[in-house]
Amino acid sequence: MRPAFLSVVAGVLCAAQVYAENPNDPYAAHIAGTPPRTPADEVKAFHLPPGFEAQLVASEPDIHKPINIAFDDRGRLWLTESVEYPFAAKGHNPRDAVKILDDFDVNGRARKITTYADGLNIPIGILPLSQGALAYSIPNIYRLNDTKHDGHADERQLLLGSIGYRDTHGMTSNFNWGFDGWVYACHGYANTSTLRASDGSTVTMNSGNVYRFKPDGSHVEQFTHGQVNPFGLAFDPLGNLFSADCHTKPVMMLLRGGYYDSFGKPHDGLGYAPEMLDRYDDSTAIAGIAYYAADHYPAAFRDRVYIGDVVTHNIVQFDLEWHGSSPRAILKYFLKSDDPWFRPVDIKLGPDGALYVADFYNRIIGHYEVPLDHPGRDRERGRVWRIVYKGDDATAHNLATPRDLTSCSILDLVQELGNPNLAVRTRATNQLVERGGSSGVDGVRALFANNASATERVHGLWVLERRGVLDDALLNRSAKDADRVVRVQTLRILSERRDLDGLQRDLVLAGLNDADAFVNRAAADVLGQHPSAANVRPLLDLRQRVSGEDPQLLHTVRMALRNQLRNAAVWGQLPSPLSEADARAVADVAPGVPSAAAALYLLQHLRRYPEKGERLLQYAHHVARHGSAPCAPELLTFAQAQADLNVQVALYREIERGTQERGSRLTDAARTWAGELTDKLVASQNAQLLQSGIELAGTLKLRRLQPRLTALAGAHATPEPQRIAAVQALLSLDARGQAGFLGKIVADSAESIALREQTATALARVNAPETQDQLVQSLPLVPARLQTVIAVGLAGSRTGAEKLLEAIAAGKASARLLQDKGVELRLAETKLPDLQARVSKLTTGLPPADQRLQDLITRRRAGFSTAKPDTAKGAVVYEKSCAICHQLGGKGAKVGPQLDGIGARGVDRLLEDILDPNRNVDQAFRSTTLTLKNGQFVSGLLLREEGEVLVMADAQGKEVRVPKNTVEERSVSQLSPMPANLAEQIGDGEFYDLLAFLLTQRTTQLREKSP
Repeated sequence: MRPAFLSVVAGVLCAAQVYAENPNDPYAAHIAGTPPRTPADEVKAFHLPPGFEAQLVASEPDIHKPINIAFDDRGRLWLTESVEYPFAAKGHNPRDAVKILDDFDVNGRARKITTYADGLNIPIGILPLSQGALAYSIPNIYRLNDTKHDGHADERQLLLGSIGYRDTHGMTSNFNWGFDGWVYACHGYANTSTLRASDGSTVTMNSGNVYRFKPDGSHVEQFTHGQVNPFGLAFDPLGNLFSADCHTKPVMMLLRGGYYDSFGKPHDGLGYAPEMLDRYDDSTAIAGIAYYAADHYPAAFRDRVYIGDVVTHNIVQFDLEWHGSSPRAILKYFLKSDDPWFRPVDIKLGPDGALYVADFYNRIIGHYEVPLDHPGRDRERGRVWRIVYKGDDATAHNLATPRDLTSCSILDLVQELGNPNLAVRTRATNQLVERGGSSGVDGVRALFANNASATERVHGLWVLERRGVLDDALLNRSAKDADRVVRVQTLRILSERRDLDGLQRDLVLAGLNDADAFVNRAAADVLGQHPSAANVRPLLDLRQRVSGEDPQLLHTVRMALRNQLRNAAVWGQLPSPLSEADARAVADVAPGVPSAAAALYLLQHLRRYPEKGERLLQYAHHVARHGSAPCAPELLTFAQAQADLNVQVALYREIERGTQERGSRLTDAARTWAGELTDKLVASQNAQLLQSGIELAGTLKLRRLQPRLTALAGAHATPEPQRIAAVQALLSLDARGQAGFLGKIVADSAESIALREQTATALARVNAPETQDQLVQSLPLVPARLQTVIAVGLAGSRTGAEKLLEAIAAGKASARLLQDKGVELRLAETKLPDLQARVSKLTTGLPPADQRLQDLITRRRAGFSTAKPDTAKGAVVYEKSCAICHQLGGKGAKVGPQLDGIGARGVDRLLEDILDPNRNVDQAFRSTTLTLKNGQFVSGLLLREEGEVLVMADAQGKEVRVPKNTVEERSVSQLSPMPANLAEQIGDGEFYDLLAFLLTQRTTQLREKSP
């Protein structure tokens, strides 16, 4: 098998080398411009802090493209490797494998490498067990068993499935042991998965999540929700779980049950859980994380987090600055490489105290920068490195000699519970749990009688707990231990118990009042897992003591308080009387409880205590969505009583949205009030109020205001935003009757191009013969930019597409329109008979569309090379044209991909992204088209579902809310929601300014000098 495999790899490599030398390769700027180095030469490119050294553990031809690594109880290093990545094997047998590295020499080199399992399909997660291993291979998590005990897996047992693999760089990965004996794992970007355990428990996850499961597959549960694409997990000695996320905030400390920011995902009503890093601009391709909890490295490098950045080919170090129980990450750099092929995709703390690094070694890594099918991707090479300390004081930091824990005596294992290396302690704990028998229990109990260290006590507690023999006397003693790590871990044990008795609950309540914030946080989490009305008062007391300086503790307390209130009966048992501070604390978490009881409380709260801004609107929305029938008139009375018309408008919108989301209709009283409110707004001289009135007139379909709307839409003196709103309102009122009037706006060259485009787009969405006819009549009269908008709109339906083709055949518009990517893809979706033949006939003799686009890109590239762009002006262009959908530096809307660090893509890729946005469309950002039951359609990016409402973002980044019961059909296209004619919207000068500005968005200045 191996020679054949190598011949395949060699063929791919040869093709890649030829391709990389092609001077016309448009992606050359993102492909390593240097040839691959041998491992001996690669290590010379590493820059580490003084005293540190990188040593080769393994490389090709023995291993290929490692992704995840993990150590077993014998001290062996396991790895997953994939030559299939990034495409799942199709049409041939999978060629990926799990390998075991063993018998390391004094310099870390593995002298024995065994293929434990092969025939796998992009295996990522790997976790060795005492017998066999857990591994992910598309599409399931398997237990790979070696029943013959010959070092090779001969049995593949399905453990959990299945995992989505639409996007193979975000499946499931990084299996890690918890103190509690659970396996913690990441679930990645863009995929949807449902896992079912043998006890019937299930979790369904979309995109970024962290979950955990029992190693025998008996139970599975969600741990956190959200993140963009987590790819790495690591525990610290206190039991805090850190995650690496492919995101502009790449390092997270995860709170159980927390919701984390992601694209289009809502939170749980409490807001997103706190982050520990404001911003990281180097790249968003983060892979692997290790928390250094050992003694081989000097003190200045311990208790730090290390993550891999595969785009900048660095290993980043984050020092942790603690504020109570909340860390702030301080950026430093641990390893910087001059070899652009270095791709650190996983990092693990080894049993010897060194950090081990899986190096995917590749000339190409990013899929945003270079297409996944680019032949230049290397499929042969891969390395594993060991980073050791050999400074002048190295004798004080000797590498440990790992022990084979599987052959250790019980006494030896008990001693290893005090090992300075957390990785060793964890595996020794597992061994003592798995072996059973009384001797291990007796040995652990003896620790507590012999002045054991805090680490011995912690792991001893977990051994006893997981064996089911931890008694209340020892719990009581441990909860009062002088060392906080013991107190914290004692409470974490209680959080895992199904029930708490009186003594145990007293220990938790004492933890709420502990002088240490970590203990407070652990105690609050326990109560969050054991809800009871009796917990509300102590949690409120802690809530009033917690400062915003400790956001992790604050959020944990809020989640715990919310969890108590999920039981409807608890609302009737709240402490009485509640102070205003306590009442506000309960109201603060009530939006996290989707119940009528929570809604009633919020309604009463609004009547009693003044609220404003987002909090006021959030509370009103919750009442509208979840309140019982009697709440509706009371909420309406409250909204009507507000003196500020802007506040009334905002409250009405929340009432309308909440009512839609619950699948109901507005009451007659609400519609009557809204109509009266609209009359006041439309008559107002205030621009903001008038805008709101126009929008409401369309939403409510108030035909009596049609003359006013017509006047506003047709008056050149009316500000453009109001004219656009009036156009859309008129179409809501009487689309067919207004088609002729609005068609004149589209054809009128005296009108602004923006107004004409918006009007044309709105007419197309109506999808009626009258509106389509107006658009076809406009085609010969409008410029090419507007023709494209009209063509894209018409191509969205079969009747519109037919009329477009007929118009082009009659010479009313250029056949070049059929070569526009947006038009082409929309036409294909209509499935008109003989479409391809008709389009081919009409476009005969025209240069290919790709060539025209490439000519445009080439022209703009040449123009930019001689221009003198102004980055300050480019920032203004960005704010106007891009920030409506994209976030940069924490500013802007998070509709499309974040653009932090986008300058690293270089001029050529940026030109492609802007001028040809449909060329490289990420699956998570493809346009969705909703065909409505009334024949109209809505296209844009599907952001989320809120109850009975689909929330879309249109090409202007504006949210469009569509009730599910109005949708006839839903389809996803290959189109980007980004306007394809952006080049026409931005003139050459502004375009060059924008391009220059985006190119400045590269790696931030280092906060300290690189090593």
